Amino acid sequence: MCYTTGMGNPAGVRRDFAALEARRLRAATLLKQGVSEAEVARQVGVHRQSVNRRARQVLVGGRASLRFPGRAGRKPKLTAAQLRRIERGLQRGPEALGFDTKLWTAWRVGTLGQTIVFVDESGLTERPHRCRTWAPRGQTPVLQYHFNWNLLSAIAGITWWSFYFRLFPGPIKGPQVVEFLMHLHRHLRGKLLVIWDGLPAHRSHLVKEYVRAQRGRITLEALPGYAPELNPVEYVWGYWKHHELPNLCPKSFGELSHHARAALRRMRRRPTLVAAFWQQAELFV
Repeated sequence: MCYTTGMGNPAGVRRDFAALEARRLRAATLLKQGVSEAEVARQVGVHRQSVNRRARQVLVGGRASLRFPGRAGRKPKLTAAQLRRIERGLQRGPEALGFDTKLWTAWRVGTLGQTIVFVDESGLTERPHRCRTWAPRGQTPVLQYHFNWNLLSAIAGITWWSFYFRLFPGPIKGPQVVEFLMHLHRHLRGKLLVIWDGLPAHRSHLVKEYVRAQRGRITLEALPGYAPELNPVEYVWGYWKHHELPNLCPKSFGELSHHARAALRRMRRRPTLVAAFWQQAELFV
């Protein structure tokens, strides 16, 4: 007995790529002869949308684009050089990397590669982040706050499983960025791939000197300026302000700092939230 997948192919059965290629080429020939897409779909035995997609493919790349490109399957995520580096690390043993025992775990093996960290900054003032709320008709809620513009800045870095943050009074500049990178290295062993935007503080001379001094422990990559929504930390800030601190009217800058830090700590203890931030960024299919 065999089980079939949702596409109608038996699970575990090798697909006949030559036959699929022949079917695509036959469809292209029929379309060139003036046969309608609906009739081509019926004769070839595929959905009409597939015929339409292949027709557009031929317009762009010609008939050659319909030929079988080679063996199918997911491409390896690691390069040959990365695999060699992991093999060398495994041969040295976990104790050589600073671990307490000789036991290899999946997490420890993962530290032999690079940990990807998306980084971003945001800020709060003592003025509330106003959001809609409920109240009886005719009893509009009133937010009483002072007009201080003292800035509390936040910087965070998110990994697959958690996020790390630091809060600073005033704007974030080169020294604060370096302090945060040091904070990341205290919590994340091994090499880091830091992905962030083009903030001037990220490109400061101080940050470049610190990264250079790490001798390859930190690699920096810039997000495109037109796509900030690709950074999952953006959604950390959105949840922080809209769900944890809405309509907060602190009496002092110290109270603002206390509530801001407590909220981020609560969020960090919820793995489902971290997963949701990655999902909102739509970085994976």
